[in-house]
Amino acid sequence: MVREIRKLLTGIRTRQRLVRGVQWMVRGAVVGAACGVAIEVARMSGASVDYSTVWFAVLASTLIAGAIGWLLPVSWTSTAHLVDTHYRMKDSTASALDFASRKVTEPLMQLQIANTIQGLQQVDPRAVLPFRTPKLMPALVGLCALLIALPFVPKEQTAAPEIDLLVQQVVNDQATTLDETMVEELRELAEETQEPELQELVEEIEKLVESMKSPEVDEREALAKLSEMQQNLAEALNQFNAEKTDAELKELAAALESAESMQAIAEALKDGKYEKAAEQLEKIDASTMTRKEREAVAANLKKFRENLGEGKQGELSESAQEMQEGLEKDNPSQCKSGQCKAAGVCKKQGLKKSIANCLNCQLNRLSECKSQCQAQCQGGAVKKSTQDSNKVGQAASNKPLGEEASKLDSTRREESITGVQGEGSSERETTQSPEGEQDAALSYKARYTEFRKQMEEVIDSEPLPLGHRETVRKYFESIRPANSDVTE
Repeated sequence: MVREIRKLLTGIRTRQRLVRGVQWMVRGAVVGAACGVAIEVARMSGASVDYSTVWFAVLASTLIAGAIGWLLPVSWTSTAHLVDTHYRMKDSTASALDFASRKVTEPLMQLQIANTIQGLQQVDPRAVLPFRTPKLMPALVGLCALLIALPFVPKEQTAAPEIDLLVQQVVNDQATTLDETMVEELRELAEETQEPELQELVEEIEKLVESMKSPEVDEREALAKLSEMQQNLAEALNQFNAEKTDAELKELAAALESAESMQAIAEALKDGKYEKAAEQLEKIDASTMTRKEREAVAANLKKFRENLGEGKQGELSESAQEMQEGLEKDNPSQCKSGQCKAAGVCKKQGLKKSIANCLNCQLNRLSECKSQCQAQCQGGAVKKSTQDSNKVGQAASNKPLGEEASKLDSTRREESITGVQGEGSSERETTQSPEGEQDAALSYKARYTEFRKQMEEVIDSEPLPLGHRETVRKYFESIRPANSDVTE
């Protein structure tokens, strides 16, 4: 009996879920349209949002709300109450549904169930639950109309920030200079040394330099990219820090200088000429050393290894141990093996030093490029310092070359003195000749060229403040030989 009653109520129950699903879809559409309006306003304000995202929000919200409204369960009791309310049956359908679900029914209950089943056969679902326009439909129509109209609203034309052509030219010139100098030198160094860290560094630097050439890059972005290059170079420089090994090789030099045949090696190690020291270590023959020299060098090598400590046992310590044992046992081949290992350490150290020097040079070049870029982008108007200070500042030095030379102009009078030559001997002295002036000029030009090269090497390799480097360059420019073709 229960199944029969429910079968007759199925059409109304289905329509009940359908009407509720439509109502929920309208509610979801309203919420989605409100979100779409907010997204469109943000897009009009400059947010990088695609216009299709607006309608996607509306559609997604509508479908999700409609699916929830349709899938939520509907009780049979509520459906029965709808029928009773519409046909004014005074809860007959609900009572019959309740009676039919009981195990034992009385004759009166069975009569009620039979009358209800007969009445339900005439029920029209569309009459019980007619479709009405949802209350939120006007709000939905208004929001959708607003969404359609918003794209046609005239926007305030905000002019894109113009990049000063002078700034763009300066940045592009600096990027080209870095590409032709720093990037090229680093690329050659990476190919020569085959160091993977350097190759990765070159790729990163190349990308940053190339991005500086973009027309959209302004002064701030250019300085930021230069700072990033400096950071990358500084991190790479830390990986090739060779100060610790330098100190250990100098201690090894002190241990080897006891033998006369190894003094040249010791001097090369002390002077940091590691390539030369490596060549001599591979060539020297321990058999040419006297017994006294072998014992002295072996004792010094033992002390050298003890000073290194247990935590510093590496390739250099192993090479010193082999040389020590070879000298103590008078085994030239074992000593030669230790010398070759030490030569390998020297070669690696020389390579690290050359890489570190190159990276230091590029760091200085970047600092100077950054300073020039900032100064030229600002029109070169660097404020001069008017106060004395021992610190390195950003202002220009007031008089980097000292005070101007004092003028020694005075009232001059040229007179020709004549006399009468008498008897006796006479002397003549030439104080200046064209040939002497030419020799002096050539000597001055040669000395200037020599010291100019030394100055450039120091400026490239030493971490001097930018202001000091500029002062030195101005000084050399002020003493440059006149009408000369000295190459810079």
